[in-house]
Amino acid sequence: MRLPARQEAPVGDSSERDPPVTPLHLDLPLTVSPAIVSPTRRLVEAKLAPALDDEDAVFRVAMTAHELLENAAKYASDGKARLEVDISPRGDDAIVRVVVTNNSTQEHIDHLGTCYAEMNAETDAMAHYFALMRRNAKAGSLSRLGLARVRAEGEMDIEVDIKGEEVKIVASGIVVR
Repeated sequence: MRLPARQEAPVGDSSERDPPVTPLHLDLPLTVSPAIVSPTRRLVEAKLAPALDDEDAVFRVAMTAHELLENAAKYASDGKARLEVDISPRGDDAIVRVVVTNNSTQEHIDHLGTCYAEMNAETDAMAHYFALMRRNAKAGSLSRLGLARVRAEGEMDIEVDIKGEEVKIVASGIVVR
């Protein structure tokens, strides 16, 4: 069976608008390791694609999940983490929230606090990200860029909530369609 060619919609026709954002809630408790990060990202991308129907938005949200999970894989003291992804429609846009929660050591929590404070002191997310890349290149290191990348490339706001050994990183933003 062959479908007829798609016809151009007349100006002002409602069929020309983007399809509505589909709500989405993923809640994945995981045993984290570097080997699980990429397959989990692909799962997130597969779930996001029909919900957002926007390749750039899917990339930014999946990259955010990837970076946060990569941090959990490196720094979770018990090898466990929880990934939550929420997409909530807001008019023609969507509110996106990616949360990763894990337990960590006090040493990492202290370093995270320092990185977070430094990041928040900078108003230009992209300039801060590039400055970190230059600094790491001089030091011969490419680590500790994840949160800055999420903030700059993912266009997300970052919140860090620490309760004892539990670290919860929340990345949130608005997908404009």
